[in-house]
Amino acid sequence: MNILLRTYILHFCYNKLMCGRYLYFDGQNQTVERWISSARSQMGEEAFSKLSLFEVHPSESLLAITADASGKGVLTPMIWGYPGTDGKLIINARSETAEHSRFFAGSSRCLIGASGYYEWSQNPRRKYYFTAAETPVYLAALYKQFEDGLRMVILTEDAVLAQAEIHDRQPVMFDKEHCAFWCRNGDYRKALTYSLQERLIKPV
Repeated sequence: MNILLRTYILHFCYNKLMCGRYLYFDGQNQTVERWISSARSQMGEEAFSKLSLFEVHPSESLLAITADASGKGVLTPMIWGYPGTDGKLIINARSETAEHSRFFAGSSRCLIGASGYYEWSQNPRRKYYFTAAETPVYLAALYKQFEDGLRMVILTEDAVLAQAEIHDRQPVMFDKEHCAFWCRNGDYRKALTYSLQERLIKPV
């Protein structure tokens, strides 16, 4: 990608939206390590080499979790961001309105397994890392097919507790107990109520 275009896209994502990066593998989580090993064995080396497996940025290729016909989770390569107007990359969707939005029409549900995610405060500008007592966590996402393959966006909700002190939005985030309900296309509104609100935060 052209460096100037990438800089513009990332500037748009980080300053207008939220959850502009997340951490996939923190070098320790054994579950994520198993996912990586499984993906390596299932994908060709060329496709696997394109995946972002540590700090993941918008426009990069990543591993999402979709559900097969039996409801079993499947690791699925995708690109972060839907192409928007004027060359803008849309990386988030508001959970309150996404299901009725024409822009996200035709999307299906998936999960983004992660060790945690990052957010920036504005005054002063500072980077923070959010995670949970038990990891990995699962970020709710939507995905659909585009000309260049599957693409996804992360769902957000009103921020509460520690997150609200940094930004007014936060990603919808599930623990292991409740993540499958989202991916299996259960009731949309009920699934959102399982979003994990107790989040650990530390400055980076």
